[in-house]
Amino acid sequence: MIKKLADYFHMAFTTDFIPEDTENYWFQTEDGQTFGLLKTAITEVELNLLRTLFILIEDTETNSKNTIVQLKWQQFLFSHSNDFPFSEDVESIRFFYFQSKQPIADPINFEEAIKGAFQQPIVLWINNMYGIIIEEKPQSIFDKEEFIQLSDTLTSDFLVVIYSFIGQLHKVDMLLKEKFSMEKQCFQELLPYIEQEKTVLFYEAFPKLLITSTHLIDQKLLSYYLIESLQDEEMLHTLKVFLQYNLNASLAAKRLHIHRNSLQYRFDKFINKTGIDCREFSNAAFLALAIPLMTKRIE
Repeated sequence: MIKKLADYFHMAFTTDFIPEDTENYWFQTEDGQTFGLLKTAITEVELNLLRTLFILIEDTETNSKNTIVQLKWQQFLFSHSNDFPFSEDVESIRFFYFQSKQPIADPINFEEAIKGAFQQPIVLWINNMYGIIIEEKPQSIFDKEEFIQLSDTLTSDFLVVIYSFIGQLHKVDMLLKEKFSMEKQCFQELLPYIEQEKTVLFYEAFPKLLITSTHLIDQKLLSYYLIESLQDEEMLHTLKVFLQYNLNASLAAKRLHIHRNSLQYRFDKFINKTGIDCREFSNAAFLALAIPLMTKRIE
């Protein structure tokens, strides 16, 4: 489709996004690719037709700044751009992937409702049923219950059923794009299995991925914060002993020959860095399955 548009509009078509450009209409394809068409080169009829096929990214005085940020993220995540779309003080990112069972008729207000639940999130639309929330500077521990409440509110207010996949806490570096792409693919593969749960965290979904999507299970999928933590031999040994003793902190501390407070200090350090509370059963189960994958290249 994109090639046909390029052939049809010739010089009026571009995929090179310039934030300050106001001479083009900018559209987004279902797979997240952004392209522009010269405003003077298309008719009103053609514009309306394109609106039915793609997402038109409006550029008005009230949302131009936000639109530029969104387009920069789209270029970074879905094209060959390596220009970071975030400021230098951003160290961590978390991605939220959501899809509705029905088309979202009022995406503007839907997006506003999402923004009310986060600290300045970026919302990217793949189509009128599928989107991505980007949270910069997220807290290490994610509160799933708050997100479920948001999802329930969206269902009530917009009469759509929302399925969500909450990604890992990621370090901001050049590997972020690859990890985003793999998480996004995980969400697509998990959709048939999360209809009842509706909101699933990466760590909760990992056992299912091991069964249904083994082609996705690779060390590259996992947060660099986690891999980095497990390169610390003391931390790795601590977690293995804790899992071996069935999450019993007292027995684990005794086996490690340390005070229980020292064990708690190690846990806090791990949790703050990775966002994974190893004391919770689902997270501990994830670690029990993932540690062999993450350590096979380390040992």
